[in-house]
Amino acid sequence: MTLILLCIALALGGCRALIGDQPDNGSNVDGAPANPGDDPIGGGGGGRVDPPPVIGGALREEPDPTVVDARGQSVDHFDIGADGRTLVVYWWGGNTACFGLKEVMVEVQRGTPIITVLEGVRGDHVGMACTAEAVLKSAVVTLDEPIVADAAADAPPGHLELPADGLKVEPVAGVQRSTLHAVSGYRLSADGLTLSAYYVGGTEDCYALAGATAERDDEGLLTISISEGQLPELPVACPDIGVSKFVDFQLDDPLVVVAAFDSGGDAPQDY
Repeated sequence: MTLILLCIALALGGCRALIGDQPDNGSNVDGAPANPGDDPIGGGGGGRVDPPPVIGGALREEPDPTVVDARGQSVDHFDIGADGRTLVVYWWGGNTACFGLKEVMVEVQRGTPIITVLEGVRGDHVGMACTAEAVLKSAVVTLDEPIVADAAADAPPGHLELPADGLKVEPVAGVQRSTLHAVSGYRLSADGLTLSAYYVGGTEDCYALAGATAERDDEGLLTISISEGQLPELPVACPDIGVSKFVDFQLDDPLVVVAAFDSGGDAPQDY
């Protein structure tokens, strides 16, 4: 009879899950701050005091040392700063009041970072009911070495929020007086194989992509080269207006790997 009453109470309260008390798992990854808006993984106080900020359309999480029962989460995508080593990981997690980030584990094998996002129950919500919902979250990690470089320039550390309305471009024949353009940041698919390189170019009526290459050296560093120039026989003067653009590269080997998990979903496997 008690069990029936409990089920009725849960049904009246909406879709909820009872959170059990489980052992702790994992430790934080240290990293130097990328810029004032991007605190990388490392350290951090316990418990949720203020709601996390929304950055790039996702809630920016920091490690919570009180989290227990941490399990691996599916990654949605990555953003990479122009410096090639500031990595923003996006994943789908649970209600932030109840579920928090334990840590983002980074292991490098054969020059490729392997990322594991561990999320679990916040210490102050163990054994309590919590609404079930999917929330897009993100966290910043700073890699020891860059995984991608820009042929045009060396970029300072940090991550710039990539524009949501960037213009996708492809090379155009006949472009004149092309020059290298600096990359402002990268977006990488969860499988690590589709890399979008963002840059600021000229207006479509006057300027076009002359060429774009992605070459990986023996150490595994991927170098991106983007050149843009003027279209031939322009009928009008070109306005000096910057336009956010991006080029897609399909890589032969993943730039970043998301750790695989065993059948229980909480034990990362080697790459």
